[in-house]
Amino acid sequence: MLEGLREILWHTLGAHITIDLELPARLPFVFADKGQLETVLVNFATNARDAIVSAGTLTFSVNVETIGAEASGPKPLEAGAYVRIAITDTGSGMDAATLARASEPFFTTKGPGVGTGLGLAMARGFAEQSGGKLEIQSEVGKGTTVLLWLPARLSDAAAEPAEAPARSRTGSARSIVLLVEDEEIVRTALATELTDEGYDVLPVASAEAALAMLDGNRSIGALVTDLNMPGMSGIDLIRMCRAQGLSLPAILLTGNAEYATPLAPLDGALANRFSVLRKPVSGTHLADSLAALMETV
Repeated sequence: MLEGLREILWHTLGAHITIDLELPARLPFVFADKGQLETVLVNFATNARDAIVSAGTLTFSVNVETIGAEASGPKPLEAGAYVRIAITDTGSGMDAATLARASEPFFTTKGPGVGTGLGLAMARGFAEQSGGKLEIQSEVGKGTTVLLWLPARLSDAAAEPAEAPARSRTGSARSIVLLVEDEEIVRTALATELTDEGYDVLPVASAEAALAMLDGNRSIGALVTDLNMPGMSGIDLIRMCRAQGLSLPAILLTGNAEYATPLAPLDGALANRFSVLRKPVSGTHLADSLAALMETV
């Protein structure tokens, strides 16, 4: 998974960032949702890119760690074996006050409309829900390291689970998804995950580009769009599609808590074959939500 992710990040982070992998020859399986883990790691990489002013390095290192029954500290891990993923950047780092609040929901050092402040909070939730732990180490001028522990599955580690065949929808209008996301690294990751799930994906970077793509193209079967984008928002894009008679299923992706409850703040014109998903979202979850909306045709 990490080697595949490096290929994605190499194309999207920029040539000024070197991506290193430090992996042992063999690693046990971990018990976690692969799509969510990939999304969390992409989020870490995006933060690292923003923290690296000019040239720098992003390193993913992995090892197996055994935690004893005497483990202590805040939210100590249960005794057992864990795979520990360390994501280290050579960026600007954080001071003590920023570090103390880094994973608080809605806390962000980015400007208005740039960051939601939910990425690290959701990553911590993913780690703890998976039976693991997240820790952040940082110092001004010395970069940042994010440590992610996930429970290791040591038994039957040699037996590869059978890979489920991708759901093939090639050639069906309902299989083509228009993906609108202005953040290139997120757009690329989601497009790759949806393709692995059997969808054909048309990724674009803006609502305006999406409207141009939809003009006269009736083969597109579903729309997935980010909420906050420069120019036209995701909600306005869906409204315009509805106004033009395009009733294709639509999913709105957002990190804003006010849109997390089902359609409460959204008008009834959007409610038909429409849903909201919180970021970060895994490719599997997104694919399942698309399939459920498409079945309502």
